[in-house]
Amino acid sequence: MTALDKYARLEGPGVWRAGPEAQRRDVVVALGDSSLVISDSRSGHALSHWSLPAVYRQNRGVRPAVYSPLSDDDDETLELEDPLLIEALETIRAALSPKPPLRWLRLGLTAGVVVLVLAGFLWLPAVLVNRTAAIIPPAARAEIGRMVLDGLTLSASTERICADPEGRQAMATLRNRVLGSDWRVAVVAGVAGAQAAHLPGRVIVLGEALIARLDSPEALAGWMVAEAQARATSDPLLDVLDYAGTRATLALLTTGELPEGSVRDYARRRIARTPALPDAEALGSWLDGIGISSTPYALSLPADRSALAQALADRPAVERIPAPLLSDGEWLTLQAICAN
Repeated sequence: MTALDKYARLEGPGVWRAGPEAQRRDVVVALGDSSLVISDSRSGHALSHWSLPAVYRQNRGVRPAVYSPLSDDDDETLELEDPLLIEALETIRAALSPKPPLRWLRLGLTAGVVVLVLAGFLWLPAVLVNRTAAIIPPAARAEIGRMVLDGLTLSASTERICADPEGRQAMATLRNRVLGSDWRVAVVAGVAGAQAAHLPGRVIVLGEALIARLDSPEALAGWMVAEAQARATSDPLLDVLDYAGTRATLALLTTGELPEGSVRDYARRRIARTPALPDAEALGSWLDGIGISSTPYALSLPADRSALAQALADRPAVERIPAPLLSDGEWLTLQAICAN
């Protein structure tokens, strides 16, 4: 019996919201063969259909469970309290979770693996990590980045990914303006020392404390750009594979997947490290390109980065776009992204 067979035609209550500004509605949630149907609890009218493989849980391990379609641009949310319905949805999501198209990785790599194994014990791990990182495609990198980030929520600790709907929408607006829609920016709470970090798959992680202490979205933009630049100069997948170890790296090379649990604690350690130290000219040019000043970022830097702050201050002034990245209301909403 498959997961779909076991939970076929299961229904239960939920609370649905079409967007951050929309009213919360009591609904009936029904699981179909490959979709989740959300209907009004009174009229029975269908309100929304979600593809089961694309359903994403925002707050793993917390009740009520909050789900949304796997898209940064979709503002719908669904809250579930029914344990059986949550169990069913989690089981089906796991069964239908899409895997990156990595069949080509298995072709022609057996000989390469044999050569690496025979080359010697001392230098094999470094060569294996570099070779594997060089051939992993963007889809697989994005999956690894999500796996690393999800590792934060698998323990019983207080670490979590902040998921206030209005805050996520404000962050998406800022991300699109500063980095582009092909990036993902997550805010985490409960990670001691967390400021800013980047993970494989164009993922940037920001600490709740960093956002709380900054004065403006322009200052936060500088921290985001610094991590994006660091990703361009140093492949974050190398660090992940070095942490995962030779056996896990070999499994990724030959099967296209990292073993379960191989990077579970990596995110906590990576996020707590000192943030990237950007090149002042490159960062300033990026900010010039989107029409904002580097001064707010420079003023937000700690004392041990005074040289970077001075280098940014010494750059020639350019004409700026007067419109702010976010309105005052949007900025306050973003700073409260961890309130829920």
